[in-house]
Amino acid sequence: MGGRKEKNYGFEAALRGKQIPLLILDQKWHNLFSDDGKPKNVVKLEKKAKEYLRRQSRLNQDIKDLKNLKEKLMKNIMANMDEIGKEQESKKLREDRRLISEINEKLRAAFAELEELPEELNAVNESLMIETMEYCYEKMRNNESEKEVIQKWLEQIREEVKEKAARKQLVEDKNREIYSYMHDIFGAHIIDIFDLTYEKEPSGKEEEKRQS
Repeated sequence: MGGRKEKNYGFEAALRGKQIPLLILDQKWHNLFSDDGKPKNVVKLEKKAKEYLRRQSRLNQDIKDLKNLKEKLMKNIMANMDEIGKEQESKKLREDRRLISEINEKLRAAFAELEELPEELNAVNESLMIETMEYCYEKMRNNESEKEVIQKWLEQIREEVKEKAARKQLVEDKNREIYSYMHDIFGAHIIDIFDLTYEKEPSGKEEEKRQS
């Protein structure tokens, strides 16, 4: 494909708010690039989208694990309620409290990042859609140009075939005319003698094959 044209993102405002499927999860999207492979810009954006998805999955798993750990610690604290309020709580209870505080902080950070990820993923997905559209329309333009070249070639061949067919008919008619005149001039008896002689002689093509 030729040099890339400068992108025009003037239509981005029209796309805002539109629901765009997550392209990297659609096999049909991957099939769009089966002929030439994905352009570098598409590969770069696809990689970024995959990173966001992996991060999203990791955060969800981290939140799940942190909640489970917090629940266990809370159960442990509840089981030792009699120590709460004492001047000297056990070292284990103090450590459980510290861990819960740490878990809460981690959960807040994870939820905050998880809340931002969809917007970032959508932005990458939209850019990926724009790159895909540019690739596909350029591909279709190239295909149309190739189709026109083939169409012109076919039209030229059809004209040549018509000319050859007309020439073939002309020489056949001429041969019949010549033979008819010869028959009228010399008579059937003499023509039969020469027919036997010339039928035994090779044609021009057969002579060329014999000499080659």
